[in-house]
Parts: sequence; C-alpha cells; structure tokens
Amino acid sequence: MINDLTKTIFGDNLDKSFKLSDLLTEFDNHNLLNIGEFAELAISIKSGVSRCTKLTENIDLVSGKQIKHAKTYYRRGAWLATVSRNSNAPMLVVVTEQNTKKQYFFNIPYSAHRHLLGNTITIGFGYSGADLSGKWFDYKVDSFDELCELAK
Repeated sequence: MINDLTKTIFGDNLDKSFKLSDLLTEFDNHNLLNIGEFAELAISIKSGVSRCTKLTENIDLVSGKQIKHAKTYYRRGAWLATVSRNSNAPMLVVVTEQNTKKQYFFNIPYSAHRHLLGNTITIGFGYSGADLSGKWFDYKVDSFDELCELAK
C-alpha cells in the first residue's frame, strides 16, 4: 500500500523489509493499530467464542461479553487507563501499561460500575506504573488465559 499518506508517514521505510513484530511496534508507536479490535480478535481466537457482527450493540462476543483494551498515559501525576463503559454486559478488559510494558487483565461485572456517572472508568497505575492498589484491581485476573476462559 503506497500512496501519499503512507509516503508522508513512513517515507523511505516503505521499500524496506521488516519482521511482523517490528511492523506492529511501528504501527503501535504511531497509534495506527485499532487496539480494541486487536483485543476482540485475540480473545475470540483464544477462547473459541465467536465475535458478534458489527451491528450488534454493546457486546462483542456471542457469549454476551464486552471486550475493552486501553493503554495507560501519564496524566495528573499517574499512569492512567481510561475504558468506555457503554454496555451493561460484563467487561473483559486488557490494559497495556506503557511505562512498565506489562499487560493487565480485568473481569469487571456491570454491577461494579452501573452506579457511576459518566461514560468511562479510569484505572490508575500510580506514578511508576506499578501501583496495583486501586479499586478496579479487585477485578484483576491473573493471566490472558484466565481472561479467555471467562469469555466463554
């Protein structure tokens, strides 16, 4: 895919060969990956649970689960991830913490956030990105495998 947009962004790199992992890193560095779709597809494949069609409102998997993926950004003196909460379905959340380069997984039931005002949940990771003590950490699961089991 070579056009004016790709030439402007990638320049001479368009003619180079790369490993897929290097390309994904490059695209991620430019925020060119749809990380939400990435998480949905990965969880669907690993769990064996089909994704819903794009016209299905408020859920992503046929099992009735909503999938969210967020990155942390340094704001207000802490590493924070913001997740939209536009569903009354249970949310399976992947957070990529950008300071420590770790991923965290959460299973957040609707009952945990239905009383909140606003459309988002903010998960804080503290000044260093390693403080795992906020209220949302009550819903942390230990691994991607466990998160995928919860998708069923």
